[in-house]
Amino acid sequence: MPRNPDPKHGRWILPLIILAMVVLTIVFVTSLEPAEQEAGTTTTLPPPSTTTTTTLPTDVAAFLVTLDVYESQVTAFQTDVTAINEDWEAGGVFQEALDSFDEVQAAISSWEDGVAGASEVPAELAEAHVDLVLEVEKLAPAVEDIIAGLEAPDDGTLRREAVTAFHNQVDVILTAIDAVRAEAETTATTIGEGETSTTGPGEEPTTSLATSATSTTLPEG
Repeated sequence: MPRNPDPKHGRWILPLIILAMVVLTIVFVTSLEPAEQEAGTTTTLPPPSTTTTTTLPTDVAAFLVTLDVYESQVTAFQTDVTAINEDWEAGGVFQEALDSFDEVQAAISSWEDGVAGASEVPAELAEAHVDLVLEVEKLAPAVEDIIAGLEAPDDGTLRREAVTAFHNQVDVILTAIDAVRAEAETTATTIGEGETSTTGPGEEPTTSLATSATSTTLPEG
C-alpha cells in the first residue's frame, strides 16, 4: 500500500477559504462608490409677486369716455365726407352732393359747439381740452372749402384739395384727442399689494411700499 505523502491533507482548506473571503471582501469594497458628503445649498427666493392697481380720478375716467365719443363722431364725419365725394366723382347729381355736404357741415358745427362747451372738464385736462377745441373748430370751415370747390368752375382740383385738407384736419383732431388721453394717464394713482396710500390736509397722496425677500436653505436630495 503506497504511503500518503501528506497525512494532514485537510490543513490547506482553511487558509484557502480565508484567502477567498479576503479577496471577495476587497472586490466588494472597491466596487462601492464613496459616499458623497454634500453641503446644503442656499437658495434665495425672489420676493413675492406684487399686484398693482392703477386708479384714475372719477372725473378723469368719465371724461375719457367723452373722448371716445368725440373720436367716434369725428371718424363718422370723415366717413360721410368720403362717401359723398366718391359718389360725386362717380357721376353723382350736383344738388344731391351739395345738400349732403351742407348737412355734414351743419352736423360738424353743432358738434364743435358741444366740444367747446363740454361741462365737467377735469382741471388737470383743461389745457389739453382747449387745444382740442381749437383744432375741432377748424373742421366745419374745411367742409365749407369742399363746398366752394364743388361749386368752382374748374376740373375739380379745388374740391379734391379741400377734401385732402379735411382729412388732414381729422388726423390733427385725433392726435389732439390722444394728447388729452395721455395727459389723463398722468393723473393715475398706482397702488400695489402691501402698499398704503395716505393723504394729509392740503397734501398730495403719498405712498410707501414695503418689500421683503425670503432666504431658504434647501438640501439637495
